[in-house]
Formats: sequence, structure tokens, C-alpha cells
Amino acid sequence: MADGKRFFGWVLLATTAVHVALAIGAPLSGDEAYYWDCSRHPDWAYFDQPPLVIWAMIPFRALLGETNLAVRAPAILASLILAVGLLGIVRRLGGGARDAGLAYLVLHGTPLAFLGSAYASTDIAMIAAYTLATWAAMAVADGDRRGWWGFALAIGLGFLAKFTMVLALAAIGAAVHWGQGRRHLSGPTPYLAAALALVLTSPVWIWAARHDWDNIRFQLVGRHHDSSLTLRFFGEFIAGNLVLLSPPLAIALVIAWARARRRGEPGRRVAAVAAATPILFFGVLSLGSRMAPHWGTAGVVVAVALLAVEPFRARRALVAGGIGLGLAIVAAGLTVVALPERLLELEWSYAGRPQRVSTSAAAELIGYPEIVEAVDARLRPGELVASSSYTTTHLLAYLSGGRLPTRLANVNRGRHGLASLYWYEPSELVGRDLLFVARDRRREFHEPLEEIFAEVVEEPPIEVHRDGRLIRSFRVLRCRNLRQPVPALTRLE
Repeated sequence: MADGKRFFGWVLLATTAVHVALAIGAPLSGDEAYYWDCSRHPDWAYFDQPPLVIWAMIPFRALLGETNLAVRAPAILASLILAVGLLGIVRRLGGGARDAGLAYLVLHGTPLAFLGSAYASTDIAMIAAYTLATWAAMAVADGDRRGWWGFALAIGLGFLAKFTMVLALAAIGAAVHWGQGRRHLSGPTPYLAAALALVLTSPVWIWAARHDWDNIRFQLVGRHHDSSLTLRFFGEFIAGNLVLLSPPLAIALVIAWARARRRGEPGRRVAAVAAATPILFFGVLSLGSRMAPHWGTAGVVVAVALLAVEPFRARRALVAGGIGLGLAIVAAGLTVVALPERLLELEWSYAGRPQRVSTSAAAELIGYPEIVEAVDARLRPGELVASSSYTTTHLLAYLSGGRLPTRLANVNRGRHGLASLYWYEPSELVGRDLLFVARDRRREFHEPLEEIFAEVVEEPPIEVHRDGRLIRSFRVLRCRNLRQPVPALTRLE
């Protein structure tokens, strides 16, 4: 037993070292810069995100400065919490610390965990909470009343990480239906725990009440607009999961899940329900709208715990093959990040809806320091920097160390990344001059900008060249005297 604990500890130490190295070395994405900028404006919640991951950045930024590691430290911490939850699930399934350590290693043989554990996202924090909630629900199924309090803490805090944490209710439902949880319903514990969970989610509702329920309406009706039945999105969802997991490992997980489900033990049934719910939920939704394949990862983590304790004949071969293929995909991804210029020499694209996926996207990894320098050089005293892209807006802010006074100008009526529209009063913006930069060369910006500014003049673009070839081009429009900041630059009245 001591050897198993020691092995588990070494696994955590080794994987955390990898997470830290990736966190420091990989460039920040637009979403990560967005969360960083949100953390500079503490609030109860944010337009399209709950607050937990954003709040967690604040103490790390105070300790580590405005660095990649500070932004990604909450993800690294969440990965450690996930490991604790995985250990709890494996032990409830009859395994030990060594089995949990092997399960955690198997997870890191997939691009999902290897890269996601060092990436600042709401997903990794929610997945950690989902793992803890599953562990607690299994305890309830086995008759432990304390599991209700663990479940309440996990689902309440998990909801503050990502709203899809509500899918964990399926696990506690299974604990009540098949386990000992039903006996607890005659006492006060489940209801007091439910009240605690609701109190923990209160920051989201406070923000909603202050802002006309914009965040709730966005989650319910504003996030996805495709509605026609199609197998294309479903196929993309399945194919994406196979890439992020690798087919051999996916097969092994399905076999382990089926074996656990057939056993009929309450704890295993709870784990089987928790593993299947996210995949089934987003799989069904993908019949009418595009779903990101990683959204089902919470279920994958629980499925890996089942795999650790469910032996079958081909398990070792499938896991080894899956890890090998998964690490090859990871290596390819890291190569793209490290050498994006090489990818531009290839020609490949997938014309999916609603956007096109192409090797040309590697250009987004090139030249941002040069763009920051060029914007800074053109900026006049008193001017603000604005963009219609939340990615550009917040990356310019982050890469300049917060020096550039950036604002999102939502003139193209985007739906995501609009948190900054709730940070500035109209009185702070009226009469201001803006230097507007835009990556989109096809969109016409003059007309929407002229509606809210007294004067708009386009200037020569900012260009990034490599080996004499144009790689990136940003349009630049100098806008004078902002007359109407609502709703393009603020939604506050």
C-alpha cells in the first residue's frame, strides 16, 4: 500500500512538472488572455463565464506577476484536484493508489489531459469538480451521508467554473435510484446540502440580477444558433473525440464502461452514469448544433477510472496503442506551436460549418509582439486601442503587459467574449479617440464605425512578413470623437 501511495505521488510530481513547463513555454491563446483581462476587473461573474477560474488567477498574478504561469496556475491546481478525485473514485471501485496513478498516466497519454492540464480554461476546473462530485455520489450510493456535503461543495463550486457542471446531477440521481441515497431523503442532510450548493452559486445570480439576466439568456439562447437536424455535426463530434482520445483508447474505455455497468454494484452504476452523461448529452446536442469535442471530457475522466479497475483481455494492448497514438498527436500539436512557420508551407483545409479549418490558422501564432510594437508606435496620447475581435483586444493588452488601453468594439455584433462591455460607463468613453485594428480584411468596418464616431480615417495596415512573404495583415482605422458608445463599447446605461 505504501508503494502505491509513493507511486501515485511520483506520478503527480512528474505530471505537474510537465504542466508547469508547458504553461511557461506555450504562447497564450486569445481565450486565456480574455480570462486574464477579466481577472483585472473583479466582479461577481462575467457575461459568458462564471467567475471561479478568473478569480483564481488574481492571487497567482499577485504572486507570479503578469506571466503565462500565473494565468495557467489555476489549471495546474485543478489538475491536482482532479487527481485527488480520481483516487477517490478508484478506491470506491475497489482499486488502490497505484491503480489511480496508472489511470492518471493514461489520461496524460491523451491530448485532452496532456495539453488541457496546462491551459487556462473553465473546462479543467469543472472537470475536477465533476470528478469530486462523482466520488461523493458514489459515497452516497454506499450509504455515507457525508457524501451529500461533498457533492454539494463540488457541484456548487463546479457551477462557478462552468455551467455544464449541472450534468453531475445525473450521478446523484443514480445514487438515489440504485444505491443507499434514497434512505437519506427522509432526513434533512440532502436538503441542507442542496441549500449549500445553491448558496455557492449565488455570485452568478447576483451578476444576472444586476445586468438584466444577460448571462443566463446568453447560455440558454445566445450561444448556439444552428437548429436543423444534421449528422455532419454529430460526425464531427465523434471524430473530434477519437482524435483527442485516440481510437484504441476509446474502444478500451467503452469496454470498461460496459463491464462496470453490467456488474450492478451501486457505486459502479453511479460511475457508469457519470461517465456516460456528458458524452451522451453533447452527442445528442450535436445533432442540431456544433459541439466542441472536449466538452465531454468530464465523463472521459470517470471512464478512465473504470478502465483502471476493470481488467479484460485486450486492455493492455488497447491502452498502449491509444497512449502511443495520443502522444504522437500531442507531439504534432506542440510542433505546430513551436514552429508555426513550417505549417504555412503545407496546404490543407476542412470546409466545416460555420467556419473553415485550415493550416493558414497557424498564422495566428506568428507576429503578435511585432503587432503590439506597431500599435504602440501609432498610438497617440489619450487614444484607446480597440478591435472587433475579443482575441485581438485581450492579447494586445496581455502582450503589452497591460500597457495598451484596449477596448472591445463590438461593431460586428459578435456573441462571445463580451465581458468588457460591462466594465466601462458611457461617461468614460464619450468623446474618446480610438485606434481601431482588425484582422478581418473582408468585413466593411467604415459604416458601423462612422455611425458612432465623428470621423473615421483608414491608415496603412500593420503587416507581418516572413522571408519576404506577407503572413498577417491588420487593418488600422483612426476614429475620432466617440459619440455613441452604447452598445458597441459598453452595455451599461
